[in-house]
Amino acid sequence: MRRRTSVIDRSIALGVGLALVTAGALALTWNMDLDVSQEFWRRFDRAEYAAIPTRDWWPTLLGVACVASLVAGVALLLINLRRGRTSTVQIGDVLGDSDLSVDLGPMAVGLASELSTLEGVRSVRSAAVDDRGLLTLRVTVIADPAVDIAEFTRDAESLARSMAAALPDAPVATQVLLHLDRADLPG
Repeated sequence: MRRRTSVIDRSIALGVGLALVTAGALALTWNMDLDVSQEFWRRFDRAEYAAIPTRDWWPTLLGVACVASLVAGVALLLINLRRGRTSTVQIGDVLGDSDLSVDLGPMAVGLASELSTLEGVRSVRSAAVDDRGLLTLRVTVIADPAVDIAEFTRDAESLARSMAAALPDAPVATQVLLHLDRADLPG
């Protein structure tokens, strides 16, 4: 998830959370018969608010609110589903070439193929992504539930170090996600 997307999501969650806390506090003060809530509700003309659904502009307002909510919902869905894929990384003056760049996609595929040779690994998926501003080689491994996790972790860390050595001074992280497959149940 990109930083901008997480800021948008957190801002919306904060706004909704504050609105719910305010509504809850108002409901509590009303339930406790405190003067604050009673004074708040006295300011409203109930007959005027009850007549709002009979106004000519009410169906238009509902239609506009429905369309705006639908557009906002689809936009939020799209920015959250969009993957932050990256293609190259600048590795700078390592070999004296300031324009040297490396394609991270094949590096992620190479790491995945190395991990697929480990004992107990059933399948792997790889991707080079931009995770909140940090270029990341992400490999998801599905392994046998009986795999030796400590040994797998040591081997995966060794392979991650070799990837870091292949990209000296490049801001690239390696992420290996281990998922254990379902245990085979006796039939």
